[in-house]
Amino acid sequence: MTIDLEKLYKDLHAHPELSFQETRTAGIAAGYLEDLGFTVHRNIGKTGVVGVLVNGPGPVVMLRADMDALPVKEATGLDYASTAVGVDHEGKDMPVMHACGHDVHVSCLVGAVEVLASQRDEWQGTLIALFQPAEEWGGGAETMVADGLYDVVPKPDVVLGQHVAPFPAGWFGMRPLSLPDGSACGPASPWRPLIPSTSLCMDEGATDRARRPLLIRY
Repeated sequence: MTIDLEKLYKDLHAHPELSFQETRTAGIAAGYLEDLGFTVHRNIGKTGVVGVLVNGPGPVVMLRADMDALPVKEATGLDYASTAVGVDHEGKDMPVMHACGHDVHVSCLVGAVEVLASQRDEWQGTLIALFQPAEEWGGGAETMVADGLYDVVPKPDVVLGQHVAPFPAGWFGMRPLSLPDGSACGPASPWRPLIPSTSLCMDEGATDRARRPLLIRY
């Protein structure tokens, strides 16, 4: 691992951007993908970024992270706390904070693709890294698809998403998910056709038992 993910995370946390305004974050993600040898497509669905790395025959796997932040004033006292102010879709000035962990999601996806790109002798197939706008406001996934996402990347056999959650250190949750409308985890809406989603988030319409991920210690 050559990318300093802690430094990246702190930078993203200090510079949050509202839905469909993630130009700085998207530029950072695109730059890492290009450095790692991906074919990169920018401005898909306004600010979305997608990179493709072809490594011989095999399955097409998409890894997805959301980029946008929330109109929340940060009061953590961290030395990298956000002081950003943005303009929301109604034209109102709002404080902005990564209060839902999308700074972590972007950092984790960058780290994952660096590892996979450096270990191409250990896998075959096509890797797609997708950085989605507007999960919080909603519509980011649909906007990318409507803007021709699948004209520039192949349709994936599987999509893997992620979400941070307050689990103990050393644990992660995993839950396969495929809903009839292709949606999962609220407005995040992973991608049609079917979405087995490695994710820690819960869809609000599920029963309590169905909402619980399988907890695994590593």
